[in-house]
Amino acid sequence: MGNRTVNEYQVLVIGPRRGLVDVLRARQIRFSVWQEKPSSGWKDADQRVTAPFWKSPERIRQTVRKEFAATPCTHIIAGTESATYPAAIARRQLGARCSETTTALRCRDKLAMKEYLSDFGIPMTKFLAESSATDAARVFESLGHPVVRKNRKSSGGKTLQIIERETDLVLQQGNRNILEKFVAAPEASIESFINNGNIEFTNITAYHEKGFTNFVPAAFDTTLTNAIQDLNRLVIEALKIRWGMTHLEVYLTQKGLLFGEIAVRPPGGYIMNAIRHAYNFNPWEAFVAMELGEAFDFPEHPLAYTAVEVFHPGAGTVTAIIGESWVHAQPTLREFRLKAAPGDRITRRESVGQDTGYLLHASDSPTARLQLHNLFKQQFSILVV
Repeated sequence: MGNRTVNEYQVLVIGPRRGLVDVLRARQIRFSVWQEKPSSGWKDADQRVTAPFWKSPERIRQTVRKEFAATPCTHIIAGTESATYPAAIARRQLGARCSETTTALRCRDKLAMKEYLSDFGIPMTKFLAESSATDAARVFESLGHPVVRKNRKSSGGKTLQIIERETDLVLQQGNRNILEKFVAAPEASIESFINNGNIEFTNITAYHEKGFTNFVPAAFDTTLTNAIQDLNRLVIEALKIRWGMTHLEVYLTQKGLLFGEIAVRPPGGYIMNAIRHAYNFNPWEAFVAMELGEAFDFPEHPLAYTAVEVFHPGAGTVTAIIGESWVHAQPTLREFRLKAAPGDRITRRESVGQDTGYLLHASDSPTARLQLHNLFKQQFSILVV
């Protein structure tokens, strides 16, 4: 596949994202799109289909037969987490570069992922399927207090519940939830670019304030950095991930690392933007290269230490935005976007994917980055009532 010319590539993008499509456009690679919601952002696609990303293999096959049977396709790229399983099924059906359907399913289903990886000795918090639980008291006895409830196929903190008391845990049979022991520890992630089974490049992101501030790259010591790299390698090898990009989340407990989850797709949280400014390369170009089986010239070291500050002031009506002019005047600023204005109504945040804007700044050292983070927090705010 890597020896093909650009004009021979025919890409089906399932779950399109702007950075991904922009690279295909820049490289003049023909592409089609399967999206869950209508969008006018992909008008230049050869074909645009709006349909659910079905969980049933047969429903996926039916959609592929109906919409894409006549579509020439050399590669299928999944841009979002919910698109990974449909992409794995569609690759086989259309004869495109194939991935393991079991890998895609395990990376989509948190329960299947953890059950599988636990056999490889991957350290992780205690868990069980809610559908197998029969008594709330026994759940708390097994997992401890509090208990975390998640939908097995959600992402970005959607549907997450922290349940403090046994009386608040009303068990639901036949649902798609996983119950876990709560972990009170800092978190981080590691982003990997993989080609032909080899990890070509990694970045470690520190969740300085989970859901609000990401540091890229993290400034961990060598021992912790190596431990995260080793865990990442074990998980990728166990899941037989052969190409593309992964985003693995990890808890940094005092007793050692605990695996959180892994997604086979680019990360959210503006981490891709932060990688671009930290390492001076376009991670979307690298992602496309991995998906097409091409070589990519990755840098050896970061050139800057970046931070993404994500805004969400909580539910309410915006009364004022303080410090906007000051932010624009800072020479360290690389990106700044506001999605709210005074008078706008902000809804409760359901997941980390919801925000009212962000800013991204770059420094020449981890110490300077932390100082800038504190300064921006002091000078900029969105007020709501």
